[in-house]
Amino acid sequence: MNAKVKLLGMAGMVSLMLASCSKEESRSGYTSDDAITFNTRISRATETTLEKLKDIRVYADAMDYPMFIDGLKASKAEGSNYFEFATPQYWPSGINKVRFWAYGPYDIKVTPNITADGQSFGAYTPKSGTDNPGKDHEDLIVAYTEAQRDVSTGSNVTLNFHHAMSQVVVNAKSGSTDGSREVTVAGTWIVNAKPTGTLSFDSQATVNNHMKWDLSGDKTFYGLELNNATKLTSTNTTLIGGSDNSSLMLIPQQLDKWDLVNDKPNAENGAYILVLCRVELKHKGETHPNADSDTSADDGPIHSEGGYHYHQIFPVSDKFDRTAYGYTCVPINTEWLPNKKYIYNLEFCGSKSGAGVYPPTLPDGLPDAVDKPKDKETGDNVLEQPIKFTVTVGDWTNAVQNENIGMQ
Repeated sequence: MNAKVKLLGMAGMVSLMLASCSKEESRSGYTSDDAITFNTRISRATETTLEKLKDIRVYADAMDYPMFIDGLKASKAEGSNYFEFATPQYWPSGINKVRFWAYGPYDIKVTPNITADGQSFGAYTPKSGTDNPGKDHEDLIVAYTEAQRDVSTGSNVTLNFHHAMSQVVVNAKSGSTDGSREVTVAGTWIVNAKPTGTLSFDSQATVNNHMKWDLSGDKTFYGLELNNATKLTSTNTTLIGGSDNSSLMLIPQQLDKWDLVNDKPNAENGAYILVLCRVELKHKGETHPNADSDTSADDGPIHSEGGYHYHQIFPVSDKFDRTAYGYTCVPINTEWLPNKKYIYNLEFCGSKSGAGVYPPTLPDGLPDAVDKPKDKETGDNVLEQPIKFTVTVGDWTNAVQNENIGMQ
C-alpha cells in the first residue's frame, strides 16, 4: 500500500456492520472478531441523513491486498443502524492497517474512479434551469479512514462522512415597519454559477476535508418561479429551499464578483441573486385624485381598494397592473465550500434597504417581465437603495455564524 496516498473525506451517526477478505483466502477459520464493523457519522432534492441512507458503496485496500473491497454495496439491516454486505467480508489475515473509503447514496449518478493510486469522481453536473431544479438535486456524501486493527475495538472502524456539495437557500422579508411598502415575489434564481465539477482528493485542502473541486462549463442559473406569488412580511419567507424541496445542491466554488462601480455590464462573470417582484406604496384613503389613471404620477400609477390606495412603484409603468412584475438583483461573491449550507437573508424596503438593482442581460428561459426603463442602466438602484442582506454559513445542521457581506 502506498502510504503517501490519502483519500476523500465526509460527515452523521450510524453503525455499519461490514465484513472483508482477500480473494485468495477462504472464509473458514474466521471468527466474528474478524468481521469489520463500521461506526459512521454524517456531519439531502433529498438531504442525505442517517435515517434516509439505505445503501452505500465501500472500498478498501491494504498492503498486498489491493482493492479487496471494490465498490461493494452495503445495505442497512431492517430496523437497525447497521449496514452489512450481502456476502460477509472479513479483515484480511495478518494485516493490521487498512484504508477504507465510501460514498453514498449507493445509486447516486456519479462515476467513481477509486483505486489505490488515486481517488476521484467523473464530472458531475447538478440540474439547472428555471423550474425548481433543486427538487432533482442529489446529495453526494463521501468518507475516508485509515484504520489499525490493534487500536480499534475488535475490528470496529469509524467512518466520518461529509457532504461534498454546497447547499444554498434564499429567504426574504420586508423591512417596512409601518407596512407602507408591500413587496410581492414571484420567483428567485441564483445566476452565474459554474455548472460542473470534478471531485478529487487534495492533500493540501485540509479545511475542506481533503476535497478538491475542478470547475468546468458555461455559467448557468438555478431557481424557480413560485406557484403563487408571495407577499413578504416582517419575518423571513423561504424563496428557495422551502417545503417544495427547492434548496440547491451546487458545485462548491468561489463566485465571481460583479463590480458595480467599474464593470456594471459584467453579465458573463458576476454572480447575483435574481428576484422577480413588484413593490407598491400603500396609504389609507378611499380615493385618490389620480386613482387608476393611465398617467404616471411621481409615485407611480395608483389603484384604490378597501379603504386604501396603492401606488405601483416597481416595475415602472404608466398603468397600475397587479399582475406585472420586474427583475431586480443582489450581486454576491461568496465562496461556497463543500459540507456548508449558505442561507441568504434578503431585506426589502427597510430603513437602510431598498429593492435591489437592475440586473445585466438575463439568461434565456426566465419568465417574462416588464422591461427596465430606458433611462436606467445595469446596476442602477430600482428604488432608493440596494437590498440589504446577510448570509448565514454553517454545516448542514444548525448554522454556526453570521457573516455580513451585503451592499453598503
